[in-house]
Amino acid sequence: MTSHGINSRPTSSSSLKHRKSQAQDEHTSTAYDTLENFGEDTDFHGVKRIIRRDYSIPRRLVWALFFFIGAGLLGYQIVNRIVYYFTYPHVTKIDLVFEPELQFPAVTICNLNQFRISNLTDDDLYHFGQDMGILNSTFDLTHPDMYSTNFSERVKNIDFAAIGANDSAEFNVESFIRRAGHQIEDMLLLCKWKGEHCSAENFTHEYTHLGNCYTFNHRLTGTKHVSRKAGTGNGLKLYINVEQEEYLNFAEGADAGLKVLIHAQEDPPFVKELGFALSPSQHHFIAIRREDLINLPNPYGNCFSGTLKYYDHYTVPSCRLECELETVYNECGCKLAEFPSNYTVCHGHQYFNCARPALEAVEHSDRCVCQNPCNVTEFKHDISSATIRPSTVTNLQEMHAHLPSGTLTSNLIVVNVYMEALNYKTIEQMIAYDAISLLADIGGQMGLYIGASLLTILHLVEFIGATVGNKVKPSKEGSTKNVQVHPAA
Repeated sequence: MTSHGINSRPTSSSSLKHRKSQAQDEHTSTAYDTLENFGEDTDFHGVKRIIRRDYSIPRRLVWALFFFIGAGLLGYQIVNRIVYYFTYPHVTKIDLVFEPELQFPAVTICNLNQFRISNLTDDDLYHFGQDMGILNSTFDLTHPDMYSTNFSERVKNIDFAAIGANDSAEFNVESFIRRAGHQIEDMLLLCKWKGEHCSAENFTHEYTHLGNCYTFNHRLTGTKHVSRKAGTGNGLKLYINVEQEEYLNFAEGADAGLKVLIHAQEDPPFVKELGFALSPSQHHFIAIRREDLINLPNPYGNCFSGTLKYYDHYTVPSCRLECELETVYNECGCKLAEFPSNYTVCHGHQYFNCARPALEAVEHSDRCVCQNPCNVTEFKHDISSATIRPSTVTNLQEMHAHLPSGTLTSNLIVVNVYMEALNYKTIEQMIAYDAISLLADIGGQMGLYIGASLLTILHLVEFIGATVGNKVKPSKEGSTKNVQVHPAA
């Protein structure tokens, strides 16, 4: 009995090994059959030929070599396209758009001289004479030879001590700038819009870094002038007297003429920084053309489309003005007259001794750098000039007999502003390579190198999932069974 039990163990062990080997062979055969079935069913053209049993081994190896070369090239191209996608490339589209009418821009003019000498009161000279370089520390004229005899005598007779005794620190600088600056009613001798007469009432006053400025076609008027024909006859024509006899002889009033800015209605006039100058005794022809710029935001570009605190429309000038406002207010506790907001305008010497130097420090530094807007309208211009004929001066002198005789020749500026053509240019940044382009490239490369498509990949995923699922399920069931061999009784 014992011997029988001992002899039964090798027999059982040998039978177990035999069954395991047979199961492995069946599993290998089944796996290969499954793979072969997939190869015959799939659209991977190379895979079909690698798996086919009726192909010789060398032939299958050649197909395997080409398939893996194609797969390698595909991998390289996919990486290349993904890297290119994340460079966020863009292209620029330029188009010329023709319209039956175009909105006329806003035209802002400023005299290069900020204050008229005849409008300065004794109080003005006491408060700002030294700051403007007219008076020295003892309240005498800094350069008496540069001023008329009447003005020199007037300054000598001012009792500055009495003014100082009754001085109020709340000197209203805003009203001083408005009153002492050049007035559009005095400068504008003649105005024509499309051949029809216009007047000072068609201009809106603006405080700027140059003092009093005046804008034609201002956004606050609610009127949007349009041009339906190009050329000088369908634009704005101005005859301006720059009043050089009223100029102050200090650094900011050294040049004679006008500063002009042509801009979109929604843009604040940033004349000092962006305007161009026109000299007296000249007839200037300004042909303008519109450009619409459409920029892309991050990551394809660097434009900004956010909002501002005091302006409805984001532009570089409005952004810079807000930044300058906050800088001046933080340093001086008040603002300049040209800035928006409800902050108090600086009074007295605080205006010239703190606010103005703070502004100049910003202008000459890298502070207040603003991003380009995502949508902006610009007006480019070409200027040509001709000398004004004496007959033009004579006719205007007769129309304005109150003007000092002989002064108009050196003071007159004639300006024509008109549309060059009834079209505008659009310069638009466009995404050069988006996610759809990336997927299309990958799909095309897959078809080229390995003959696959999206559905082919889904078929492969399905096959892998089904194969793994079939493997896991039997192994879990098999792990719960124990094979036991009992000796014979």
